[in-house]
Amino acid sequence: MQPAEDITIYMSAFEKELGRITADKISPEPYCKKYLSHLLAHKKYYLAIYADVLQKLLENSEKNKDNITIVDYGSGNGLLGIFAKFCGFKKVILNDIDAKFIAASRELSKQLNIYPDAYITGDIESLKLYCKTEIPDAIIGTDVIEHIYSLEEFLFGLRDINPFIVSVFTTASNPLNYFKVRSLKKAQVKDELKGGEPGDHALFGETALIPFITMREQIIKKNFHSLSIHDVTSLTVATRGMKEADILKTVENYLLTKQLPIPAEGSNTCNPLNGSWTERILPMDTYISLYRAAGFTCKIYAGFYNEYEGDFPSFVKKLLNVLIAVIGKRISPYIVIVGGRN
Repeated sequence: MQPAEDITIYMSAFEKELGRITADKISPEPYCKKYLSHLLAHKKYYLAIYADVLQKLLENSEKNKDNITIVDYGSGNGLLGIFAKFCGFKKVILNDIDAKFIAASRELSKQLNIYPDAYITGDIESLKLYCKTEIPDAIIGTDVIEHIYSLEEFLFGLRDINPFIVSVFTTASNPLNYFKVRSLKKAQVKDELKGGEPGDHALFGETALIPFITMREQIIKKNFHSLSIHDVTSLTVATRGMKEADILKTVENYLLTKQLPIPAEGSNTCNPLNGSWTERILPMDTYISLYRAAGFTCKIYAGFYNEYEGDFPSFVKKLLNVLIAVIGKRISPYIVIVGGRN
C-alpha cells in the first residue's frame, strides 16, 4: 500500500473558501443556521478534525482518494463531505435523516461552488436503497454514531452495502475520559427526567423537549388503557432506551409473560419518538464486538483538543494534546472509530 496523501495541505485553502459563506442565508431553519455558525466560529478546529478523519480513511484504504466514493453520514450542513470533495475524492454522497439539513447542504454547496455528487434523505435503509446502483468505498461522520438507535443494525447495513467498506466516525462519548463521562451522564439524566432546552448547549435544537420518561409514559398510557398505575410506572422505567415501536412490543410481551425488560446500560437514554440516543456511552469492547460481529475490524484512536483559538485556554489545550500522545484516550475529548474489512 502506498503512503497516504497528506490531507492537511488542503486546510488553508478551504478555510479561505469558508470566508465566502453567509450563514444566515443557508436555510430558513434557525437550527441549521445556528449549527453552521458554530462550525464557522471554530473552523480551524473542525477542519483539523475533518482532515484527521479523511487522513485515517486514506491510511486504512487500498485506494487513492481520486478513486474513492465517500458517504458523509449524518452530514448535517454537509461541511465534512464538501471538504472531502474539495480535497479531490472521486465522489461524495451527503446523507442525513433531516430533510432540512439536506436542503441546507445544497445551499452551502452553491455558496462554495463545490458540489457533492448526491444528496440522500433518510437513515441506513435509505442509503442501502441508493447504494444498489452506487457502491461507496467509505463512510465517514462526526458526532453521529453515538445517536444511532441500533448500532448493530447499522453496521450490518454497512456490510450489506459493501463488506469491504472503510468507516471513520468520531464521537465525543469517550467512555475512558472520566470527566467527559460525568458531564455526558448529567446530560442524559436531564433529558430523561427533566427534558431538554435550546440553552443546554450550543448544538441543541430550537425546540424544547419534555422528559423522555414522560414521553414513554404517554406512549404506554395511550396504547394500553387497561394497565394499572403500578404497571405503567414499572414499564415506563424499564423501557428506558427504547423507541416507540419497541416499547409497544415490550408492553405486549409483558401482558403475556409479566416479565420486565432490563433498561439501557447506565444512564443511557434515547428519545422514544425517533430513537436518537443522548450522547450514548458504550464501552470500547462493545464497539469492537459489534464491529467484529458485522465482519469488520475496529481500531479506536484518541482525538485532540481545540488549540486553535489563540487564547490562554488554547495554551492549556496544547499541553493536553501533548499529554494525549502519552496517556491516550483517557484524557482525549473524543475518540475516532475506524472500521475496515475483517
